[in-house]
Amino acid sequence: MISYKYLSAAILFCFLSPLALSQKYSVHKKKHSYIEATGGINFSLPFVSEQYAVLNTIGSKYDEDYLKEYEKMKSNLGMQFGIRYSYNFTNSISVISGFGYQTQTFHYMSHYSWIDTLENHKFEREMHHNQKVSYFTLPLLARWDMTRSQFMPYVQAGLFFSFRHQAQKEIIFDNTIDGEETEYQISSSGIAPLTDHIRKFNMGLSAGVGINYHTKFATFGIESNFNYGFFKVVNDQERYADHTGFALSYLDVLDQFKLSHINVQLSVSVPINHSVKLNILRRSRYYK
Repeated sequence: MISYKYLSAAILFCFLSPLALSQKYSVHKKKHSYIEATGGINFSLPFVSEQYAVLNTIGSKYDEDYLKEYEKMKSNLGMQFGIRYSYNFTNSISVISGFGYQTQTFHYMSHYSWIDTLENHKFEREMHHNQKVSYFTLPLLARWDMTRSQFMPYVQAGLFFSFRHQAQKEIIFDNTIDGEETEYQISSSGIAPLTDHIRKFNMGLSAGVGINYHTKFATFGIESNFNYGFFKVVNDQERYADHTGFALSYLDVLDQFKLSHINVQLSVSVPINHSVKLNILRRSRYYK
């Protein structure tokens, strides 16, 4: 019983000691610049403004049987990475710019059902549509560091600019309308390019929170941002152009929507000048 108490105390000491030691130092980075590498995942959220279909029932433009059912954000997993530059005007305020590459995905389901009135035969088709869009990105952010300790929480906000690189689409389909991919019936359309259906440029607002841990030589961090796209994503002039070969075979065209996403990413950054010489990390009572 005593050994368990000692073990628990040792674990607690190991966990708390870095926090205690970090309180002995403060971070001084005024007028210093950092180069930062980032990488992580994102979850896309399409906001549909206009709905389209190849077929509609007579007398109803948006019959519920023809509406697309979009999957929740947690299913729309993508990834991103990039390089950023930051300049610190003060110990608390900095600006960030850089260059990155990200891939966003979104998924939806559609289905159709026909009945042959002559022989009373019924035919069903359920389609799961998987889209992937890749962008080159340019962030422009302002950051406020909430403390000057080694563990440094922060908030940031600004703009992002996205330039479409490429897009692709795949349709998984079966002949049972049940909201799931029926394993023994499942087939694939294959992957086809969707690039011409997606507009070349987008921009929007970005805001998020994070925390950094500073050492003399490098800074390690984790952050999460919400990115809201201003512009519509789909090229209306190319909506019914069958570049993929899917429109006639699978009776599908894209809705019009704006695409937002939440990202979570890790970062590591280093001062452009030698950090020890710059004396960025100092004991809390040393202010020279």
